[in-house]
Amino acid sequence: MTKRRPWLFVILTGWVMAAGIPAAAATSDLHKELDSLRKQIVRVNNRLNSLDAARQPILAELARIDLRIEREQLGIQRIHLEQRQLEDEIRANRQRREQLETELEHERVRVRKVARYLYKLGGQSYLKLFLRVESLDQLFHNYHLFMILIRHHLDQINAVRSKTQELDAVNRDLDSQQTQLIKRKQSHQDAIRRLDALRAEQNKAISQVNRDRNTYLRLLNELRARAGELEDLIHRAGTGDTSTPMGHLNTLKGRLPWPMTGTISSRFGRQRSTRFNTFIMNDGIEIKPTGNRGIKAVYPGKVIYADYFKGYGNLIILQHAKNFHSLYGHCAQFMKSQGERVKAGEVIAVVGDSGSTSGPSLYFAIRTDLKPSDPLQWLSKP
Repeated sequence: MTKRRPWLFVILTGWVMAAGIPAAAATSDLHKELDSLRKQIVRVNNRLNSLDAARQPILAELARIDLRIEREQLGIQRIHLEQRQLEDEIRANRQRREQLETELEHERVRVRKVARYLYKLGGQSYLKLFLRVESLDQLFHNYHLFMILIRHHLDQINAVRSKTQELDAVNRDLDSQQTQLIKRKQSHQDAIRRLDALRAEQNKAISQVNRDRNTYLRLLNELRARAGELEDLIHRAGTGDTSTPMGHLNTLKGRLPWPMTGTISSRFGRQRSTRFNTFIMNDGIEIKPTGNRGIKAVYPGKVIYADYFKGYGNLIILQHAKNFHSLYGHCAQFMKSQGERVKAGEVIAVVGDSGSTSGPSLYFAIRTDLKPSDPLQWLSKP
């Protein structure tokens, strides 16, 4: 019996259970991005539902297409993030599966060691531990080892069963996640097709405006009406920022930095349109981008509006002092939100073509005492 005791010690002392590592969770940043996109989609849907087609029908139709395009673009971004999330989960589950398979193999090796030991003891092996004793102390000692062996044997069987069940669950999760990933990729392709169709619809609507004189003149009338509504919006937004006196700002004329690098495609004031031999009144300028598409604040201020405004697309308005504002329209994306304070030169948006009938451009305007002022009198010489 003394010669057999080392086998028991080897088995018991070699019994080590490996701890499991939980699958990696998606990062909080990814969840924040998804949450932000969902809120933006809700905002666009609300804007779509609130469009009044009876008033300014041409602008309303262009705005409807604009907002639907923006909604599809946001949806595509959301699908990309959801795909990333699924791919992270799949990668984590594959790693967990490999770990479980390794752990299961180790557990099976240990179970086989116990089986071999019991086989060597022969039939009724547990009974022999108590019959082949030479003293009472050895009997108690063997009893103690017997109980340890039984507990570990049961623990080992339960561990194998538990890890097998967990492995089955991981495999089921992987199958489900792979199916979801295929669906996400199909949804992405469907969204791309819808976006292409909306772009074609947008081009057709803009082409109609640019070809038909009556449609063009009606659009100009609608834009004039919207300009008045824009002044009302600025007035309602408040004139509470009086930290910078207007007199000081007047010294900045001709010294403000440009909001972006580009060429002027439409100037301020009464301009002759060669398209239909008519005159238009511009309350700002249009800048075609030639470099980086980031739109920068021309002076420190506070964002008092950052949303879609029919006729101007995605519009961001900065208040710099009492009754002194700068406006940035046709944005593709806002980098700042309403209520945020910004510094001069800080990127506040990305140039786009929302609300534009001439492709990607920046509508830039200055308002002093709520009245349009020529931006070129304020901007530095290029």
